[in-house]
Amino acid sequence: MSTMVSRRRPGRPPKSEAPDTKTALLDAAMRLFAERGYAGTSIRAIAREVGLSESVLYAHFSSKRAIYEAALSLAGPQAAQTASGLAPDDPAAFVRSFADVLLSAWDTPQSRQVTSLVSRDALLHDPVLHADIEDALTHLTAVFTRWLADGRIRGDLGEPGDLAYALLGPIAHARMLWLHAHATSAQLEVARHRIAAHAAFFARAILPLS
Repeated sequence: MSTMVSRRRPGRPPKSEAPDTKTALLDAAMRLFAERGYAGTSIRAIAREVGLSESVLYAHFSSKRAIYEAALSLAGPQAAQTASGLAPDDPAAFVRSFADVLLSAWDTPQSRQVTSLVSRDALLHDPVLHADIEDALTHLTAVFTRWLADGRIRGDLGEPGDLAYALLGPIAHARMLWLHAHATSAQLEVARHRIAAHAAFFARAILPLS
């Protein structure tokens, strides 16, 4: 009596394994990127870190660049786009919630690895990163435009784009200084305090004068 053995093509994980494998590869890549830098990490090293072949890695990511872009999509400036979609009826509450959402997204081990990654190998100047930042500012600018039109905030502080940058800039600055892969507990606390304090100050500053 013969036994039918299910076979699959080499390098193509079954669907049930695919999400876990992809996550494991991305986690391994981020650890190595943070330790060695983007340029110093090879596809082979990432695959070996998970105990898989390069062919399995290529079944999930077409290149090392694709892994980097996947990391940014999880922990990059896109978090600011998501946060800017919060209900903006109350400007002060929105500002505080915006800062909280960004801090929650960026104050994780993986996000701190992304911070370390982009600060090395000249990736701070990467066009994808810059495009993501501009998209985040565009979303925020639309929020400030509505507030100004409705008279919900002071009209003497600047244009909507200036206000968007004034809100996001210090939060992003705190991230780059203190929310990185090798941050100490004290540095993490500095980042959390700075971001919360900035949000509180900004929320007070934009409200109409009574």
